[in-house]
Amino acid sequence: MASADEFIKYSIMTLEVNFGQLSYEIINKVCLKKKLDEKSNINDFMEFIDLVETSTGMLSGKKRAETICKDLRAKANEINENQKVHDISLNNNIDEEINTFLINKTLPTESDIADYSRYITLKYGVSTKKIEKELIEKIKLKVKENISRKKIDDEIKRFLTRYPQPTQTDVNDFINYIHLLKLNFQEDGLRQLIEKERLFRKFHEPTEAVKTSELDHFVEFIKNHPEKKEIKKAMQKQELSYLIKDEAGVSDELLSEFKELATPNEKDMRDTLEGLGLKHLIRKK
Repeated sequence: MASADEFIKYSIMTLEVNFGQLSYEIINKVCLKKKLDEKSNINDFMEFIDLVETSTGMLSGKKRAETICKDLRAKANEINENQKVHDISLNNNIDEEINTFLINKTLPTESDIADYSRYITLKYGVSTKKIEKELIEKIKLKVKENISRKKIDDEIKRFLTRYPQPTQTDVNDFINYIHLLKLNFQEDGLRQLIEKERLFRKFHEPTEAVKTSELDHFVEFIKNHPEKKEIKKAMQKQELSYLIKDEAGVSDELLSEFKELATPNEKDMRDTLEGLGLKHLIRKK
């Protein structure tokens, strides 16, 4: 816990009532056996108090030592609860900072992540490694979500271009098709998106394509380069290889996940759609 020094001072003051100047010697000897620091948890504090109880028991008797250490245990629990509240508040602040960063940087580089992690460390006094790891995991998740969302939006537009007034069966077939693409979505939400786009098209003129983002370029690159080796090399050059790394380093499995998300195997998709009686959803070239 972060208040180790505070607790040691409190322990000395508590013992002073009964042992005077000897309290410093008692606590110093206990500190040699059980050191408390910023990384200590509640169990460490309780072990420390047990040693204090043993030492004071030899001087004042077991009953008096139990009474003294009951007060110390109450203080340790109070510090622990306060620390939990502080940690929750700190984590909320850091989460808010990270979310703002991800809004401004949809596809940050490794340098961006390293710099931002150092900034959070200097501002909040937390571990740079911990923040960097948390940031990378959130970015991976966010990138996958954004790829899925963009792909779903594109598929909805294509679907409504082909079926401007889709029947319930058409919509159900389309949802089955999206399932096959292994995209992350909720069915009710997807139906609402389809209806929203249908109504928008009914009352608005077609809009020009939105300017492509960094993420769009990333997805297009994966689509247009079937060779994994080439993708790895390019991602390394662009400082994006963290997206396909695990604890062991660059992972073929993680790269395959991104490839499948961006470009599902067309032959497999065609065969599956035909097998499910959804041949009409196969795109005509």
